[in-house]
Amino acid sequence: MGIGQITLTTNLKPNLFTIRNGVRIKPDNLGNKFYKNFAQLELAQVFWEPHKFGFFGNLTIPHTKINFNAQRFKNFYSLREYLFPLIKGFAKPELQEFHISRIEIHSDIEALPLDTVLARLWVMGYRRESVSFYKGNSIYIGSNPKIRIFNKTQQIKRKALKGKQISELEKEILNSNKSITRFSIEIRNYKGTLYDITKSPKQLTSYFDRFKFYNFEEIEPINRMGGFQILMSKIRREHRKSLAQFKDKDLEKLIRKNFLDSLLPWFKEPKKEDIFSQIDKEFKKAVKEIEKIIED
Repeated sequence: MGIGQITLTTNLKPNLFTIRNGVRIKPDNLGNKFYKNFAQLELAQVFWEPHKFGFFGNLTIPHTKINFNAQRFKNFYSLREYLFPLIKGFAKPELQEFHISRIEIHSDIEALPLDTVLARLWVMGYRRESVSFYKGNSIYIGSNPKIRIFNKTQQIKRKALKGKQISELEKEILNSNKSITRFSIEIRNYKGTLYDITKSPKQLTSYFDRFKFYNFEEIEPINRMGGFQILMSKIRREHRKSLAQFKDKDLEKLIRKNFLDSLLPWFKEPKKEDIFSQIDKEFKKAVKEIEKIIED
């Protein structure tokens, strides 16, 4: 799906009764961190009670911060149902009360070598000096938004070899034996709430507009100066066919399309079964249990 890590902040207080259930709270008594308390839950990290900056400074910091990996939830509504019990109060909180301070969005493309990306890529608003290529398998650009382009399949394999937990989606990618290149954008200080992105998730697509790709084969000044031959020499022979497959406009459209294709189903609200369907299911389940008891 199109969202990875997401950090929420709110001035609502956490429900300590829910959080303490089987979880050890780690206090920061020295004041080295922004928040005094921290709890690592199964599907989230919760921080609360800012205490680093004195009374008035702490008042400017949201009381609670919660980190999620959205990929561990089958849809937005399962994330919401997990989130709300973490908050203290008799009434359910509103989505507008959760501000997004950080969000990571992804678009995956199959069989796109990083050599081709480097040859064709131009990112609007960034200078070439801000581009770095790490160990031949990751491209980093800028800081906020922070762009990372990498081979997702290889990353999952490394996680699995180290014994780290991988999500169901990552298992699907691994089992498919497909080579997936991921375009990832991390946005900090995002000016919006959970309500904003649920109302219009398509607005996140605009962040991918900064990716521009060009056909250097068709630019006469580059060809006249021998630039085409220089660029081709930087691309491994087995990856040169992909240059023709992924042309500039097609690749730009594909990044946006793949992002929306994975994002929109995640925000689609599940159909609510009517009461009669639920009763029918429960009745059939009870009949099967009775039949099993009789057989035994």
